[in-house]
Amino acid sequence: MRWILDSCTLIYLIKTKLFSEFMDLLKYPLVIDSSVYQEVIIEGKAKNYPDAIEAEIELNKFKIPVISIDVSPELSLFKDSGETSCFILAKENGVCLTSDDRAYKKFVGQDILVMRIDSFYFEMVNQNLISEEKFIKTLKQLERVNATKPNSIVFFMEKLKQKRDERKND
Repeated sequence: MRWILDSCTLIYLIKTKLFSEFMDLLKYPLVIDSSVYQEVIIEGKAKNYPDAIEAEIELNKFKIPVISIDVSPELSLFKDSGETSCFILAKENGVCLTSDDRAYKKFVGQDILVMRIDSFYFEMVNQNLISEEKFIKTLKQLERVNATKPNSIVFFMEKLKQKRDERKND
């Protein structure tokens, strides 16, 4: 089992300064495809995006493997090579983390393991790896960069309330 990031999710984790913390929470290795690296690092640096430099530093710091695969057979299913590579790698024993609703639905429709980044952090609450307070703070950080939506936050707040109510009733 391994985790795979698409381009947007990698950028969101960098923009929110959550990448190091995210890495500390992982129980399985993280990989990205060369398409994601190309889009986030190479093209980002060419456009002088400061997040590109920070992403490169973080990927090097954690020695994240960059896997080269041919995305052309599946590229027509997705809007870009980053989503496509995430899909292919997830088919090969992995879980793709994406924030793209359209890609998420396609992954689910293809019976591929996929998770949204906000759901990942909710799962960390469920496993008692982060507190509810940390989760709420993280949701707010993710919302600021459009990695989660207000309706998702409401959904998670209701889930937290249900969880608290269940603990009271036990």
